[in-house]
Amino acid sequence: MFKNDQFYWDSYFIILGLIESGKVSLAKEMVDNLVYLYKKFRIVPLRNRFYNLGISQPPFLTSMAIELFRVMKNKTWLRKVAGIAGAELKNYWMGEKGAEKHSVYYGLSRYCDHYVTHLAAEHESGWDMTSRFDNHCLDYLPVDLNSCLYKYETDLAEIYRILGNKPKEKNYLSRADKRKRIMLKLMWNSNKGFFFDYNYKHREQGNFYSIAGFYPLWARLVSHRKAKKIRENLKMFEYKGGLANTQKKGLSKEFKQHDYPNGWANQQWIAIRGLLNYGFRKNAERLAKKWLDLNKDVFLKTGKFWEKYDVVKYDVGKSERYTIQSGFGWTNSVFLKLVKEFC
Repeated sequence: MFKNDQFYWDSYFIILGLIESGKVSLAKEMVDNLVYLYKKFRIVPLRNRFYNLGISQPPFLTSMAIELFRVMKNKTWLRKVAGIAGAELKNYWMGEKGAEKHSVYYGLSRYCDHYVTHLAAEHESGWDMTSRFDNHCLDYLPVDLNSCLYKYETDLAEIYRILGNKPKEKNYLSRADKRKRIMLKLMWNSNKGFFFDYNYKHREQGNFYSIAGFYPLWARLVSHRKAKKIRENLKMFEYKGGLANTQKKGLSKEFKQHDYPNGWANQQWIAIRGLLNYGFRKNAERLAKKWLDLNKDVFLKTGKFWEKYDVVKYDVGKSERYTIQSGFGWTNSVFLKLVKEFC
């Protein structure tokens, strides 16, 4: 992350590491800042810069709140964050009015920026850039976004159960069940045993394999039987250094950084945590070891952790839009979480 910049979805993965490191107050302050931004601008922006106020990023606010509540046990704070997350869900991600209309088809949402352009919508996805959307991001109902929103609904149900608000708990569970049924109908491919983005403009399911198809495991959206089928598709993504972001074939002529052969720490965590959710520990441990070894070996060679990695060539990731960043917040945090879980 750039100095003084707080990116939305980066914050969730960084908070995981901060909590593990005992820096709970700093993690809480990060969430408090996102709450402040929503109160002031009615959006949790991609990052805290004025020119990003028309675009968000994959939503993880409830996940941050749940992680922090486990260690803080502060119901007053949890209630405050839940109120903001509920407003963000309703007014932004489920918004049907205004320029950045997100809820567009049977209650499912898309990525969309204030100027309603495919390019900027792809930036909101966090996958800037990828062959996944074929340069038509506005036309797709993304499986990762709607998995995140399903998790918002189940998280909020759990939060209101903790707070003793039965009507809100029941309401959010009902919403989550509706979203799940529609996602299974439009995005689940029983023959391939995997989830795909849905092109609502053409009324057809996509056929592009991306690591976004593992988000339903992370969100606990599917049955154990379907989870087993999803697990079988690891072979589409798994290499010496871990999971590549996408399929190998059918990519754009020009390289895009969220495509094969790059792997990203945040996506490794989503897939590994998803596998653990369904008891697939051996698979999760194998992937974690590959990723940890890659991070360690490249660190010994370069003296740095990196934003992304080439999981095929077992090296620093391929650059595209900008010079590859060292550091790196979510890489450091995911490395720490995986060490704590498996070492």
